[in-house]
Amino acid sequence: MRRDRFRSRRLSFLLIVGLGLSVARVGEAREEAPRLEFKPPLEAGRGLEARISFWVDVFTRYSLAEAIVHDRDRPWVVFAVVPLADGGSAELEAIQERYSALADRVGRALAHPERSGSRRVLGPKGEAWAMLRPPMSPRLLAEARGRIRVQTGQREVFRESVVRSKAYLSNVRRLLRDASLPEELAYLPHVESSFDALAVSRAGAVGLWQLMPDTARGSLRVDDGVDERRDPYKATAVAARYLHDAHEALGSWPLAITSYNYGVNGTLRAVATAGTSDLVALIERHASPAFGYAGKNFYAQFLAAVHIARNATYYFPGIETRAAREYVVRKGDTLWQIARKNGTTVKALRSANRAVSAQLQLGQRLLIYG
Repeated sequence: MRRDRFRSRRLSFLLIVGLGLSVARVGEAREEAPRLEFKPPLEAGRGLEARISFWVDVFTRYSLAEAIVHDRDRPWVVFAVVPLADGGSAELEAIQERYSALADRVGRALAHPERSGSRRVLGPKGEAWAMLRPPMSPRLLAEARGRIRVQTGQREVFRESVVRSKAYLSNVRRLLRDASLPEELAYLPHVESSFDALAVSRAGAVGLWQLMPDTARGSLRVDDGVDERRDPYKATAVAARYLHDAHEALGSWPLAITSYNYGVNGTLRAVATAGTSDLVALIERHASPAFGYAGKNFYAQFLAAVHIARNATYYFPGIETRAAREYVVRKGDTLWQIARKNGTTVKALRSANRAVSAQLQLGQRLLIYG
């Protein structure tokens, strides 16, 4: 019973913090923040709201120049937002080590408040209050020992993703409708590739939908000469087939979308092991090294992307002024010729199309702004 009361107080505290942040955002934007509302079959599920709100903030509130220090298992518990010098991995690791060490010191101080050193940590001008974002409680930091995680904001990345998506969304939605799939799935590339048709991951996933070679095999040409995973619409057809089959196997869209990151077989094993097909319960119960932070947060990231994309002008004022169109590379084209014909520059083309090289491929798709 005592634990229940503490959990209730802690939940109330987090809700108050969340409401405070919402009020701050409303004040900044001078308009009412759009509500997190999702219609079936893409329901949020009770218990996902705080996780989704965290990702909305990551994608819209915090920039690449800020490090978010938070609880890995409860990411909505944000301890601090630290300005970055360069945002490199060494700097992020140093921040994580600093706050992990602080969590250990706070934990020892709370366990032994009578010790003289505890006041230096927990006192009104102590180390904890200097490093934590008000009104964050040091006790929550101590509870998160071993779970401190640091990541950069993604505001600039998501804004560019929304701009790039304008060239693709109508055709992607049409392909999803033709496959009898929810049109909201068209927003999944915001999470996968930031709508960059040329994106390549460290694992070898390519294109708008970040297809692995095994997923594309038998449907797309993938060899040294041509990689059709870069074709946004051929790739969409393959992704639609995967999502359709995943939904058939798993029986719900939260699980099917989670499987896009974790795999159908992995998700089926998780359901069997945890004894539940409820995603929130699955996140809490399924303890597997393979089902890590990315898998547990993938569906929440997706719903955050859906919400932001639907309310893009609220989160990114003025974004509607930048239109994007698509140009398909023809025989004999060069970057300079394409830029000249379309009233832009080679530098702007390269900026809009990450990973584009001087050696263009016939049929390659480029985005042009303006």
